Amino acid sequence: MDWDDPLRHLAPISEHPAKKSIVLSSELSTISDQELASLKVNVKLDRFGLASARHNRAACILGSFFQYLEDHGRKVLAAEILAWIDIEDNLFELANHLVAAILLPFKASGGKAPPPISRPSIFANEDDEIEQTVREGYQCIYTGCFKHYSGMNKEVTLPKKAKCGDTKCAHIIPFALENFNEKDSLETENKALIWWTLYRYFPALQGKIDAASISQLGNVITMFDGVHTPFGKLRLSFWPQETVPHSYEVTLMVPLFIIEPKSGSSIIQLEQHDASIPMPDPDYFKALHGMKQSLKLPLQVDGGGNGKLSSSVAWEREGQIVGKR
Repeated sequence: MDWDDPLRHLAPISEHPAKKSIVLSSELSTISDQELASLKVNVKLDRFGLASARHNRAACILGSFFQYLEDHGRKVLAAEILAWIDIEDNLFELANHLVAAILLPFKASGGKAPPPISRPSIFANEDDEIEQTVREGYQCIYTGCFKHYSGMNKEVTLPKKAKCGDTKCAHIIPFALENFNEKDSLETENKALIWWTLYRYFPALQGKIDAASISQLGNVITMFDGVHTPFGKLRLSFWPQETVPHSYEVTLMVPLFIIEPKSGSSIIQLEQHDASIPMPDPDYFKALHGMKQSLKLPLQVDGGGNGKLSSSVAWEREGQIVGKR
């Protein structure tokens, strides 16, 4: 049975305006946060958004990404916004591209991987899957739930009152972004655009991960089934804590009823039961967290042109959300 790659069903991703315009994406990369604030990007976006509901939607999308992108990606976006603030079609295209190349693909593919029957292993090296579960002590990183039968198989000594359940290998950057299907020109072009956009706004990923290395140990974690889907749908994310290595703050878009973090608090500590096995890369969690936060888009516009916070599914239904006048 072939795996139904969720990205196979994406509509053609709108082109990034930089592909037909010259914008020095690095021109603001060396300025300080204070200097960036002085450029008043948000103020200029607010003014841009006053022209119409369409302008308002574009300004909301760009403003949300500008707020939640990490340092370098934020400055790249600032350079683009400032260069195109008087070229409205470029800003409309930019807003559409960010939704089509980042938010929609990650929402569509997160939490999905081929079932075992369709592929012997999602790892290039089958030993990697074993190493990943050993590294985490056969436990979900969020709930602490142990892999079913891990105790019975003597893979681990279960503590008293241990909870067991169905766990699986979860990719941080989705598995669907693996190698392109060369027989499908649309899928190939879409995935190439997705990777191009990821590297542009999340430059920490470049040189660390690509389509061929999507199942590296730094990009996989063990998760309980009930947590894997919310994580993949960007409803749950982990933000690295600078003071303690492999410590993360849990952020939720909606409450995960009944399912509680193993720590009992909003901070979880990833465990490394075998020091020889690489840990998950914090930069991958950072990228996913930025995407999750950017879903907080005030896309609904009232009669006075003021944005109202709406459900994150609104832009999913509308597709190219600033494409209509």
